[in-house]
Amino acid sequence: MLKTALVALLFVAALPALAQVRIEAQDVGEIYQTNTGHATILFINDGAKPVQIVTVVPIDNADGIGDFKFPVAVAPRTSVNIPVRVSSGMDAGDRNHLFKIEFDDGKRETAGAKVHLYGLSVLDDPQPKVDLATVDTNAVAPTKTVSLASREVPDFRITRIVETPDFVTAKLMPDGRSIAIAGKTDAGWGRHDGYVKVALDSTVQPQAWIEVKADVHGAVIPSSNPVEMGIFHTTKLPFVVQLKSRDGKPVKLGEVKLEGFKGAVTKQVCVGNTAGCAQLSVTVADDQGIGVLRGKLLVDLPDFHRQLPVNIGGLYVPASAKVHSLDETMPKGAKSSAEPPPLDLKSALQKSTQVALPAPPDPPGKGPLLKWQVSNETNIYGYLIYRGDSENGAFLRVNKDIVHVGADKGDGITSTYAWRDDSAVSGKTYWYYIGMLNRDGSKQNLSGPQEVKAK
Repeated sequence: MLKTALVALLFVAALPALAQVRIEAQDVGEIYQTNTGHATILFINDGAKPVQIVTVVPIDNADGIGDFKFPVAVAPRTSVNIPVRVSSGMDAGDRNHLFKIEFDDGKRETAGAKVHLYGLSVLDDPQPKVDLATVDTNAVAPTKTVSLASREVPDFRITRIVETPDFVTAKLMPDGRSIAIAGKTDAGWGRHDGYVKVALDSTVQPQAWIEVKADVHGAVIPSSNPVEMGIFHTTKLPFVVQLKSRDGKPVKLGEVKLEGFKGAVTKQVCVGNTAGCAQLSVTVADDQGIGVLRGKLLVDLPDFHRQLPVNIGGLYVPASAKVHSLDETMPKGAKSSAEPPPLDLKSALQKSTQVALPAPPDPPGKGPLLKWQVSNETNIYGYLIYRGDSENGAFLRVNKDIVHVGADKGDGITSTYAWRDDSAVSGKTYWYYIGMLNRDGSKQNLSGPQEVKAK
């Protein structure tokens, strides 16, 4: 998250300096996971001289550029539409896909565009995850089972396993909704992160990806993985990584490489010349750019004919930047950060005085009418309606279109909503509840089941 935010910040910060160029990206809109969306990036030349677009490159390798030939000249006071495609993957909620644009207006410049989408999912949990934690090569491999559920797909089923990363095995369970995932004790040493991809019996979302993490411990184990450098202001500060053998035998190091950012690695003796220990010291290069650093130490272990990757990263900021600790920001004499601040009576009264927006007209029809009120909808994207034949379900979503929140939302605002179920059978009793779809793509229940008899 931090990396994406900083990249976006750098892109946005670059735009004001581009006096004769403006860049506008089309919104993809709502798109279900594991689909491909299409949009255009509008490159506008407001200047008096032609500008040449050299190339447009997606930051995410899964995204791409449509049928477009580079370089292309953009005449003064004209614009060019650049078609792009974005792979939604397991995006949930508001997401931006970034594209780097290189152009020449007399000198080489770089800018960026953010293509926005809202990721939808048929899954109740839009981003399923499994963390196997430590996989010990000398022990039985851990196994965890993850179950997928959907209140949007009737008789939801996983039809098959499409892809499995090489550090785990995956098995489809007889219920058709669960996957048993086990670590592999013969996998490469170090941390692993990947996706078990499964096919779904859904017409709108063909697949779901289960994120899987594991840390495989072999004969040599790093002192920490990942190595977090934290926030640092100087490239002179070394970061130490120790590698220890489990049997206490000497650790012989071969070639050591640093990938992902500029720096140097030196081999050292562990403090106290500890047996079964080798030490590496990492320094960041003087010409390394500021921002988030994410890389790997690739350590060859010739005695085992293996390479051990160690993730390493941090945030490099200028020496002039001031980073405040929590203690610095607390007033002198404050007892604890957990102690509530003094009550601001004026602010409390303002927030307690809700402004109710006018209620919308009742939708036409004779089916059951559902009404609800919600305050402070800043983090809510919309509402989903679920229906069951009994109080205990099973419940399925019945509103084809999301009930989107109104334009007026936030603290002190109360919105009223109305939705009618035209698919209900007259005389039949149903149970309904309202679900919230949040800006981050997560789903929550707004209400408990309510009994309604269709007229």
